[in-house]
Amino acid sequence: MKLIKQFFMISCKEATYLVSLKEEGKLSFSKYLKLELHLAICILCKRFEIQTGHFCKLAKQHPLKPEAKMSTEKKLAIKTLLEEA
Repeated sequence: MKLIKQFFMISCKEATYLVSLKEEGKLSFSKYLKLELHLAICILCKRFEIQTGHFCKLAKQHPLKPEAKMSTEKKLAIKTLLEEA
């Protein structure tokens, strides 16, 4: 039984990291299996996976607008405030 836990069980911290890799499409098959086993028993990590999926979907739908960039003057003002603090 210890051998099975050692090779197949992962922590919630590792599971959240693997969820992020899954969203990026950078998850190997073995890690995918470990993640799916963990998600089958951990409701909190499953909820994190669902929320991450919704967030990524919304982020992909939002177009990047050139006017959303911060001006150089504002950047310098923020930098000055941070250096003073």
